[in-house]
Order: sequence, then structure tokens, then C-alpha cells
Amino acid sequence: MIVRGSLALILASAASPALAQQVAAPAGAVTLDELSVTAQHRPERAGDVPISLGLRTAADLDRHEIRRADQAINEIPNAQMGTLSGSLYTNFTAIRGIGSGLIDTDPAVGFYKDGVSVGNSQGYSGGLLDVDRVEVLRGPQGTLYGRNNLAGAINVISSLPDPARVFGDVGIEYGRFNQLRGFGIVNMPIGNSGWAVRGALSGSRNDGYTPNLATHRDLNSLEDLHGRFSVKGDITDTLEFIGSVESQSQRSYDAAFQRDQDFRAGRARVDILDPFHGTLDTTTARTQFTLKRENGDRIVSITGFQDRNNEYRGNTFPRGYFAPLEAQYQAFGIAGFRYRTDNPFRGSYQQFSQEYRYISDADDRFKWLAGAYVEHSKGSSTYDLKSTFSPGGFLTGDSVSLASKADIATTAVAGFVDGSYALTERLKLFAGARVGHDWKDIDYRFSVDNPSFAALGFTAAFASSFRNTLSEAYVTPRAGLQFALNPEVNIYASVSRGYKSGGFNSAFVSVGDDRPYKSESLMTYEAGWKAQLLDNRLSIDGAVFFNDWSDQQVQVNNIATQSTPIQNALSSQSYGAEAEGRFRIDEHWSVRAGVGYVDATYEDFKNAIATGRSVAIDASGNQQQYVSKYNGSIGGSYAWKTGYDNLTGTIDVWYNAKSGFYFDAENTLRQPGYGLLNARISFENERYALSLFGTNLTDTRYRSIALDVGFGPLVAIAPPLMVGGSVRLKF
Repeated sequence: MIVRGSLALILASAASPALAQQVAAPAGAVTLDELSVTAQHRPERAGDVPISLGLRTAADLDRHEIRRADQAINEIPNAQMGTLSGSLYTNFTAIRGIGSGLIDTDPAVGFYKDGVSVGNSQGYSGGLLDVDRVEVLRGPQGTLYGRNNLAGAINVISSLPDPARVFGDVGIEYGRFNQLRGFGIVNMPIGNSGWAVRGALSGSRNDGYTPNLATHRDLNSLEDLHGRFSVKGDITDTLEFIGSVESQSQRSYDAAFQRDQDFRAGRARVDILDPFHGTLDTTTARTQFTLKRENGDRIVSITGFQDRNNEYRGNTFPRGYFAPLEAQYQAFGIAGFRYRTDNPFRGSYQQFSQEYRYISDADDRFKWLAGAYVEHSKGSSTYDLKSTFSPGGFLTGDSVSLASKADIATTAVAGFVDGSYALTERLKLFAGARVGHDWKDIDYRFSVDNPSFAALGFTAAFASSFRNTLSEAYVTPRAGLQFALNPEVNIYASVSRGYKSGGFNSAFVSVGDDRPYKSESLMTYEAGWKAQLLDNRLSIDGAVFFNDWSDQQVQVNNIATQSTPIQNALSSQSYGAEAEGRFRIDEHWSVRAGVGYVDATYEDFKNAIATGRSVAIDASGNQQQYVSKYNGSIGGSYAWKTGYDNLTGTIDVWYNAKSGFYFDAENTLRQPGYGLLNARISFENERYALSLFGTNLTDTRYRSIALDVGFGPLVAIAPPLMVGGSVRLKF
């Protein structure tokens, strides 16, 4: 009710800007910081962009102790980022309830790091190192960006080298569970050449927060080493160059599941032999050339390369979970049978992309851009499922491994245009279109390493090796109007089409799932407003939307093959609203709040795979997976001059909440609504900074993921209360 009431209040405030403006600002009042974005590839005030967007600046990230992309995204209304299995390598990202997570599929939400599309969702799970801002654009954005974006786009923009000054920033942080993090940033001009280099490095580790009875080692631990080097300068008076190389290595013990009844009983421990563990290594490089023409137009070339490798093994299931199945095998005569004692996974992904943009002068009445994009990627994944048994029976050896290996190659080409025309001083028309073509091919192989086990027929449900190809063309237009009610308030309305290509199931594919699943298309209708009120002390942005899409790609669990295939829901719908407000009360106090509402349902989803059972169900009318109807956040900040060593003290308190949601299409695995209370106090001047922080201060217990692979619901425990402190030195 609190979220619903806040949403109604903000909507009413924005609908009555004249009333809000009648309140005079006090003399000498402070104002909100100006928020500048490059969502449309030119510097603009966030309030002038006719797109529903969320923004977190470097200062926002620092004040809220945000170190990873998912932490930033989950603070923004109607946006979410999480995991599908409790492990780093399975990411789920959604905007307005539209998302996807299987690592071998195209993402529904585009993720861009410094202008380069991250075409594989494993790349979303990295840290935020020396970041200037994070922009979240809601709705299809194919007319503005190189890769196609069905649900929206996330832009992570790094801080650039500065040729005007030498500076550095180093710090260390320590917290509960022996969380230790250190970082360093150095910026250095190269003489008086106008060139500069910038380096950033961070490392972190923790002991984990989930006790494990079987090994006496805590799980959900993470070690991370992350570095980036960048250079910037002018080759000529009209040609600018930016280049960067970035690398990140992550090692984790994660995907620690317990039975749901144990979670509901309040037990914090798990009982897993040989816990799931592994590494995820990523290297990226990019170059950007910008040619500035005499008329103010710009020609931009962005080249990107990505290389990602991961290797995991171990077990995610509690001891005894598969006992009923193991008893059946033993009754069949296979003594000592133990199912899924090891689950190795190896994957690699390489991507090359090239994008060209022509961007008109921002001062023209007619602003436009045109672009061309090409991307080629290769992904390889190998999943193993190993079981053991006692030697000496009618089977040879003492183990059997089922293996599925898939190599997928993708080539995507596209051209796009987008622009706006000022019909009058107050009315603008904006429109764009994208034309693209995707080609995909798969080489899939399934094998059993023990012929005596294969002869029993237990693997008959798995598809044999196959090859397949896919070729699809598409067109995605966008159009709308923007109207300035006055210099402080503008409104807009738009309609756009989104598209996500079809693909292939690629892990333990069952018979019948070896055919390509269909492409997904979406129509989005949106109306919104941007308001700067009370002499720029109050900003309120918001939007309402309706999404109507066909052949939605839905990930489900097939317990017969222990796989997660994609099914197409014939039709789906979602509608809702989001709003964000900032209020600078005076020189000491400021408040920020955001609320979102999404009602997302499967309208026609017959023959969906049931949860935990090998039967088909009709999921039509069900709430979509992972989508909370209500979500929101509210936070306040108080800043003051301490009177000592020019230090400024700041207290930040913020609360994030979401209503209940389901982890499955059948709507049987539910996480009730919950909220997280967080706080930070800091003291900072131009030379150093000290801070104490706490997240999830009420130690709220909630599930980060839930699934059922046939023998009862399993859940992964989300992070508990975390407290710590940090010290920073600046020079």
C-alpha cells in the first residue's frame, strides 16, 4: 500500500505542475545537480530526452556502496538484474517485466559498456570500476543503438582520461564475512600534448555468508580482480581517439541450494558435498574515433572485441535430494548409484563488433543520426552430468557422464536512423527505424561415456547430435511527439516496435526441443513527462506504458533431461507505470524516491512445462516469472560542515522494496514481498574520506532464486546483513 500510495502521489504531482510552481523557493535556495546523459548519442539534460530513463551518477554509486551492475540496476524502478541459478554465469535482466537469461540466447535488454554491446549475458555480472554513470533506457531502443534491444538498454559509461590535471584516488574497505576490497585510480596527462592516460585497478574477496555442514567452508564467496587502462587525445584538430583495455577475473563458490522447507524453518546452513565453484574471466578492448566536421556534425567509429571464458564444476544440490531417484536405479540393480555427483560446465565466448554513426549538429532544428552495425560472435558451451555407482555389477566402470556440447555462431548486421524535428518552439516530432538481419548456426553434440549405461535406454529422452541454421530479417520503427508545457515541464508520447531473434536450445536438449524457437516481437506504447519544479529544487519524471508481444521466449525447467529449454508463449501483455523524483529541500537535506508498477501476464501460453513435473500445463493468465507488480525505493540524505579540517559529513539512508513474485511460469514457487534498509555515514574533504556503511540492516531473509528439478523446491539464500567501513586518499 505504501508503494501504491507513493505512486499515486507522484503521478498527481506531475499532473499539476502549475500548482507545484506556485510555491516560491526561499531566497538563496540551493538547486538540484544537473543530470546530463548521452542516451541519444549527444549530451543532453536528462529532462529533455523523450525516453523513460533511470540514471545513477558516480556520486550516487559511491553514496549507496554500489560495486556491481546488479546493485545499480535494482535501485531503478521497473528494472531488475539477478541470477537464474545462484551462479555468476547465469544472469537474468529485465525492464518492465521483459527479460531473458539463458546465456546462449540474445539478451532482451541491451547492455553497453562504453558504447560496445555486450552480446552475452555473462558479461553483465561484472563490477563497476571507475564508472561515471549508469543509464537505464526503458522500451525498445533499436533506432539508437548498434545491437537490437527488445526491452531497453543499459549504458555503463566509464570515466575518461583528463588531459588537464594529474590526480589519483586509492582506498580500502573492510566488512563482515571478511569482505576486503582495495582500489586505485590514477589519471596522468602526457606532457602538454593534449593526451592523457587513466588506469584503474580493484581487488576484492570475502569468506562467503552461507555455512556448509558438509565441508565446513562457507559458500557464496567471491574473489574478484578487475583492471582497466584507457587513453584519450586528439590525433588532429578534428580527429579524437579513445582506446581502452579491460580485464576481470572472478572466482566464486556459489549456487548453494537448500530445501525450501529448511529456508522457511529459518535454517541458514546448507549441506552440499563438493560445492559448485569456478572462474569467469573476461577481457575487452575498444577503440573510438570521432571526426568533427566544420558544420558541427560528427562521424563516430567504435570497434569492440570481447573474450570470455568460464569453467565451473561441483554440486549445487543438498545431500539426499535425489534419494528417491537413486533408490529407483538401485532397485533396477545398479548398486550404490549416486546421481549428479559432479556438474562440470565450460564455456567460451568471443565477439567482434563495428559500429559507425553520423550525428548531426545538436544546435540544428532538425537533429538526426544514422548508423550501421555489424557483429560476429562465437560461443561454445559444454555441460556434463556425472553420476557414480559401485563397480562389479552388470555395468562397466564406476561412473557415467552425460555431455552436451554446443557451438553457436552469430552474425548480425543492421542500419538505423533516428531524429527529431522542431515543428514549433514547443512541439517536436521524433521518429526512427531500424532494418537488420541475423544469421545463426549451431553444431550440437550429445554423448554418453559409458556404453553399458547407454544400452539401458535411460538417455532416450535426449536429442541426438544435430546441426541447424537460422536466418531472419526484421524492421523496428519508432515515432512520437514531445510538447513543452512550459520551460520546466514537457510531455511526450511514443510508439515503438522491439524484436529479439530466435535461437537454439543448447544444453541437454530433449527430443522435440532441437528445433529453433521463434523470434520475439513487441509493440510498446508509452506516454511520459519530465518536470523541473520549484526553481530546480524538485524534479519528477514518469511514464505509463503498455506492451503487447507475441511469441515471448520463456525459459522453463525440463526435469526429464535436467535442462532449461526456451518455449514460446503465443501472446503476452504488460502494462504499468514508473516515476522518480528528487527534492533538494535545503543546503542540508535532500530526498529521492522512485516507484514502479508492472502487471505482466502470459495471455496465451498453452503446453508450458510444469514446475517439477514432466507434464504440460496451460499457463495462460499467469503472472510472468521474476516480475514484481510493485517496486520502489526511497532515500534521504543530510549533509553538514563539521568545522574540522574542511570535512563535510553526510548521512544517507535508503530503503528498497518489492512485492511478491514467482520464479516459475506455473506460479508455484513464490517469493513474498520484502524490503531492504541501508545506511551510510561519511566524512570527506579534498584529500581523504572516511565512511561506515550497512546494507540489509534488518537482516531480512529472502530467496535470490528458487527452482524445482523434480524432488521438491530448492532455494538460494540472498545476502544477509552486511556492515563495514572504508578509507580513501585523494591526490
